[in-house]
Amino acid sequence: MLPALLTAALALAAPAAEPPRGLVERVVCAEEPDQSYALYLPVAYAQASPAPVLYLLDARGRALLPIERFRAAADALGWVLVSSYNSRSDTSGDPNGPAVTAMWNDTQARLALDLRRAYLGGFSGGGRAAVGMALRLPGRIAGVIGCGAGFPDETSASKALPFAYFGTVGDRDFNYYEMRELDDRLTAAGTPHRLSVFRGDHDWPPAAVAREALAWMELRAIRTGSRAADPAVLRDLFEEDLAGARALEDDGRRTDGYRRYVAMSSDFRRLADTAQADARAKALAADPSLQKALREERRRDDRDRSSLSSLAARLRRAMDASGTALPPVARVAGELQIPALRERARHAGSEEERLSAQRILANLRVQTAFYLPRRFLEAGDWARAVLLLSVAAEIDPDAPSVYYDRAAAHARAGEPGPALADLQRAVDRGFRRFDALEADPDFARLRETAAFRDWLTQAKARV
Repeated sequence: MLPALLTAALALAAPAAEPPRGLVERVVCAEEPDQSYALYLPVAYAQASPAPVLYLLDARGRALLPIERFRAAADALGWVLVSSYNSRSDTSGDPNGPAVTAMWNDTQARLALDLRRAYLGGFSGGGRAAVGMALRLPGRIAGVIGCGAGFPDETSASKALPFAYFGTVGDRDFNYYEMRELDDRLTAAGTPHRLSVFRGDHDWPPAAVAREALAWMELRAIRTGSRAADPAVLRDLFEEDLAGARALEDDGRRTDGYRRYVAMSSDFRRLADTAQADARAKALAADPSLQKALREERRRDDRDRSSLSSLAARLRRAMDASGTALPPVARVAGELQIPALRERARHAGSEEERLSAQRILANLRVQTAFYLPRRFLEAGDWARAVLLLSVAAEIDPDAPSVYYDRAAAHARAGEPGPALADLQRAVDRGFRRFDALEADPDFARLRETAAFRDWLTQAKARV
């Protein structure tokens, strides 16, 4: 449940004297010292001129990471960035509501912020949390930047929303299909929104896309009247957007370029001269090759969604095997088509088919390396957790995290030999967080053994 402080009128102290510009790595909330955040003030910030503010929620509380991605855009456009160290995804309870409430109250007391232009941004589960909070605070949040994940439930995307929405997703992200479908839903609902696809995995967007997101929110602020409609600013925003659409075309991403031209024609209508975007969108719409590419993209996405549903059912059947007679790893990997998908991901004849296979593998990896093993570990079912992590190693045999997590499952099962063997595999593939290993409760029993101490001494010496 969302803390009440955000839903009531706030009586806050007057902002303090001019604070330093740039990055403050950690600010402890005055009223809630267990909550802290990273703060970025743009070079143009002044206490006499309230600024727009973006509150950021990383899925693992890595407060500095989103600051890094958004800081150039914040400087250019005059935004304040506030990023929580307490935000989390995939946890019990709701750490994100209290995190936003604490940041909100603390920054309002310290800074001059424009409450008509308060925004939320989040990555993965943090993105879902940001949408959920904005839905529960109609009129208080001007916009949400959702990165790598959609809405907390499907129904909320089927109706008009009280905030603008900008979504981002990598073209190899396991949530790519969800974000594409969300884009279609929001279009059908008539909700002001954009979706920007970048080259990459499940991640915060790169700086260029972060700039696109803030620039689009600037445009929405002008359209809704919370920012003055300066003709020079509108011209600059349009030219920047147009350059971005052309860059997509130059990068061989004609369908995404086409979508951006179409979006620009709507977003800037009656605010700027959209003739260039209109003309390019019309030309592409009349291009048979572009229309063919759009149809193939739709068929490929539908095919991949169907394939993911089928593969998920096969994985469930493998995990539902009765008793201890679990299937061998190779059989499960074969049933999930992992060898064929890895081959297609590397050597398919087109980039679109390679990306398709990479996204399906990413979906399988997040299930077999994270969500499902965690469920079985919580239930004390070490054998199924180890099997799933072994399948994940078939998908990504060079990922040290998979072997580390499998070592943890073996350690919790009281299997020191396999645990040490997997720890060595993790080190061979680049694992170096020996400090974390020595504090990880999963390895508490293993750390008491002479074999572990000998291995750790040798591993540190070698690396």
